[in-house]
This record gives sequence, structure tokens and C-alpha cells, in this order.
Amino acid sequence: MAAVAQQEAGERLRGIVATVLEMDADDISLSASFYEELSVSSLEKVEISVRLEREFAVSLAPEEMTGVRSIADALDLLRRKGVVV
Repeated sequence: MAAVAQQEAGERLRGIVATVLEMDADDISLSASFYEELSVSSLEKVEISVRLEREFAVSLAPEEMTGVRSIADALDLLRRKGVVV
């Protein structure tokens, strides 16, 4: 998959999180914390991880996702994987 721009990736990521949490994507900021602000459960985080892998055609190890605590962290991880420019 070709690399995507950060803004597009952020919108897609917000959409994934909104779908999993059954929220409106407009209510989710790029700086939102998964645990404190969005109250993401561990199972929901796994679902987000799986959807990220599918959406961006990337493999994410569980250890990599452990440090992801916000949408911004997820974007940074995708950038390190070369998916986001």
C-alpha cells in the first residue's frame, strides 16, 4: 500500500476508533487518549489494532501497540512503519 498523508491517515484512524466505540468521529480529536478520554477497553484496543492492520495493510506486533495510548501515538506508529508521510 502506498503511504498516505498524515491528515488523511488521521481521518481514517478517527473513523476506525469511532466505529469501534460507536461514536461520532467528529467527537474524537487527534490528541484523544484511548484510556482517559475515550475509555477504550483492552478488547476495543485489540479491535482498533486489527482494523488498523487491515485499513493500512501493515503488521502491528502486540508489543508495538502496548505503547500506543492515544490517536497521536497510533499515527506516530504508522509513520514509523512507513505507512504515513
